[in-house]
Amino acid sequence: MELLIAAMRKPGLWWWVSPLYKELVPASQIIREWTPPEFIVKKYSDRNVIRYIKLPNGSEIHFHSADKEDSLRGSGLDGLVVDEAAILKPGRWAEELRPSLMDRGGWAIFIGTPKGRNWFYELYLRGKDRAAWPDWESWSMPSSVNPHLAAEEIEAARDGLPELVYRQEILAEFLEGEGTVFRRVDEAVAGALGDAEPDRRYSVGVDLAKTRDFTVLTALDDRGHVRGFDRFNRLDWGFQKRRIAAFAARYPGVAWIDSTGLGDPIYDDLRRAGVIAKPYKFTSASKPPLIENLSLVLDERGITIADDPATGVLVNELKAFAYEMGKTGRIRYGAPEGLHDDCVISLALAAWGQRTGGEIEVLSGWRKR
Repeated sequence: MELLIAAMRKPGLWWWVSPLYKELVPASQIIREWTPPEFIVKKYSDRNVIRYIKLPNGSEIHFHSADKEDSLRGSGLDGLVVDEAAILKPGRWAEELRPSLMDRGGWAIFIGTPKGRNWFYELYLRGKDRAAWPDWESWSMPSSVNPHLAAEEIEAARDGLPELVYRQEILAEFLEGEGTVFRRVDEAVAGALGDAEPDRRYSVGVDLAKTRDFTVLTALDDRGHVRGFDRFNRLDWGFQKRRIAAFAARYPGVAWIDSTGLGDPIYDDLRRAGVIAKPYKFTSASKPPLIENLSLVLDERGITIADDPATGVLVNELKAFAYEMGKTGRIRYGAPEGLHDDCVISLALAAWGQRTGGEIEVLSGWRKR
């Protein structure tokens, strides 16, 4: 609306910039829903995404994505809006967009959800120090200021999301760590790996993989301590099943096994081999509660991770593990592109088993361990 009003008041050249092409979709939807057709004398669309409109006074508004490097150079801009600014690479603003505003003394508005304390955060701080940066101004708008969101929906989000996600996505706070899901990870590192201790119950998390990813086994005792840990890949299923069975025997309790896809027959084989196990199938609906439970337990200092070279990869995965929130509000959890999350999933399965209190299914029926 700010961009449209400015373009209507003054003939000129205006830009809307999104980090990714897909982020132009909501902008196009807003144009169609809220811009009177008589305001647009010319329009160009690409696969249902609006890329250009011209107003009756001659103003032109271009909609650009930053998918390609060095694609945002221009000159003589009167104003621009950078959408989802937190995920735009900082060099794109400094090297491409900022110079384009110099000829006509144009302005820029940066909007988006905080994603850690990155360059977007630095720009935000400029607007909070008007003495040093008189040309900048900043606002923080939590979801509660949106008149179209019901208060009970916001309260439901508080109950259903990890604290860090809630503070960033709903309260619009800049937090340490971009898209961070787990905190106090370093504080959780203590103790040692070792054999099972007498009179302790264990919950074992098993995340399966064969080639590119890793199969990870994590044994969590009833105090919440990671006592056992194993990680391997590129092993035939026969070797893997024997290794998993041996690990489960070493840490007696219930093994929670990723039974998604090929994991289903592996789970069946392990059960037949005498492993006390429970399946966990991953779907878009089942993964969030698993991860959010682990986030809560870590936040409450309910887990300690053995201080051992072998578990260093687990600590690193926990720190890197991130989330994305879609336009519909759905949370997607996972490792950043190019990294693994097998250790996180294994620990999350073990923590889930600990939370359930050791309820297990045996061939003769149900019983409590």
